[in-house]
Amino acid sequence: MVSFWRVVNEVIRDSDVVLEVLDARFPEETRNKEIEEKIKKINQKGIHKKLIYVLNKSDLVKEKFSNLEFDFSPYVFVSAKNNLGTTRLRSLLKEEARKKKPLIVGILGYPNTGKSSLINALKQKRSAGVGAAPGFTRGLQKIKISRDIYLLDTPGVFAYMEKDEQRHVLMNVRDYRKVKDPSIIALEILDKAYKKNPKLIDDLYKIKSKENPEENLENIARKFNWLIKGGKPDINQTARRIIMDWQRGKLII
Repeated sequence: MVSFWRVVNEVIRDSDVVLEVLDARFPEETRNKEIEEKIKKINQKGIHKKLIYVLNKSDLVKEKFSNLEFDFSPYVFVSAKNNLGTTRLRSLLKEEARKKKPLIVGILGYPNTGKSSLINALKQKRSAGVGAAPGFTRGLQKIKISRDIYLLDTPGVFAYMEKDEQRHVLMNVRDYRKVKDPSIIALEILDKAYKKNPKLIDDLYKIKSKENPEENLENIARKFNWLIKGGKPDINQTARRIIMDWQRGKLII
């Protein structure tokens, strides 16, 4: 944790612009207020550092962007996977590059919000390693995306002293394979999905969903024959599969 924050402090110090990469499905949960506060304090000293919020994975958002309201700005909806919104983001960076050359841009955010994919989309080449498992990026990288713009990539960071595993899993910053008690988290996901629209569960898992998430969890296990000795539902395996589907965007709420 200490080494993460040492690197983060260096990135903030050396950057002219900071991109805080958020998961567009739950932007408030993936904001890192500590990072924002650090930048605010620096700006109060007369050292201007622009903060741009990048709402990545916007292809997984069902609502119309125009219907969404936030208490922060400026922000850009982006889908690095589908290369959407990156033109507008490049334009914002080019505007800043007219004020200062070369422009150093820091990339910060929680693990698995898609920072490396964003870098690749901006550069239009696979310049940063990309992995499906949370926390893939291991060290600081400096990447040139144009003649006058450089990106600084960091490992994902958790808020200082934050240890809420359930929150980390739902935010997709904790690998589903490393969760200690997956059933609790899977039940919450199923409950959210049912309240949003029961068809989300019905269509993905081919069952007739019930209001009780425990029934849905067991019925999904039986549907896919995920069973243990005695023909009982394998709750652990089924729960991890549901979490995986949530994290990979198959179960969109």
